[in-house]
Amino acid sequence: MVRPEGNHNPAPVHNGGRSPEGAILARLYETVVLVDANREDAAIEASVQKFQDIIAAGGDVIRVDRWGKRRIAYEIAGRTHADYTVFYYNANKGSLVAELERMMRLDESVLRFLTVVDNPVGVPPLQQHATEVEVPEDAEIADKED
Repeated sequence: MVRPEGNHNPAPVHNGGRSPEGAILARLYETVVLVDANREDAAIEASVQKFQDIIAAGGDVIRVDRWGKRRIAYEIAGRTHADYTVFYYNANKGSLVAELERMMRLDESVLRFLTVVDNPVGVPPLQQHATEVEVPEDAEIADKED
């Protein structure tokens, strides 16, 4: 292959998640799991705790967000509701993710899961609940007329 003359920038070389010194770097992962909401709360909590323990054994759990029971967009295995949990964690090797996903596939209460690596946004801040805003008594509130 003949390359054109001039300023040529070669494609970036990926180092497989290693630092320039060769040390393996931890990567940020985000896993969302939907557990069957028809299960007892204790069974759902046990499944979530089991997954968190798997992550903690091979990585660092940054945060676990429990979204609770919600209606899902479409039926999955005849279910219309699921308990949502999001795990944010660092792991040094992909085998942790493979093991976590294997355990999720084997767990009959898991309807769906998705793992994303190196989310460019990072771990989102905790959502603050909306607070009531005080409106001064002398403020004029316009009624919308159609």
